[in-house]
Amino acid sequence: MSRQYRNEAQWRELISAFEQSGQSQVEFCAEQSISSAYFSQRRKALLSLDGAAFIAVKPTVSHAAFMSDPGSPSLTLRYQQTELALPLSVEPRWLAGLIKALSA
Repeated sequence: MSRQYRNEAQWRELISAFEQSGQSQVEFCAEQSISSAYFSQRRKALLSLDGAAFIAVKPTVSHAAFMSDPGSPSLTLRYQQTELALPLSVEPRWLAGLIKALSA
């Protein structure tokens, strides 16, 4: 199979065509001259991007023991049954690193 480079939009079109085709992935890939393993990898990556949801974040007043002023506003992250309250003074890079580490 010759290698054809596709951008994200082209992969999305191809995946959409597959989903509307009614064919099995193996049949579709053979017809398109695409490696079915690579197609599966690209499809999974793009679907996981689509499924990545933003978590609602809102400042709240927290009475957590770790905060110096119990009445000071905090940033509360909630996902399913988990809640994390952070002071608004938290460094954005630290928070980005935490989210990146948790998503791995």
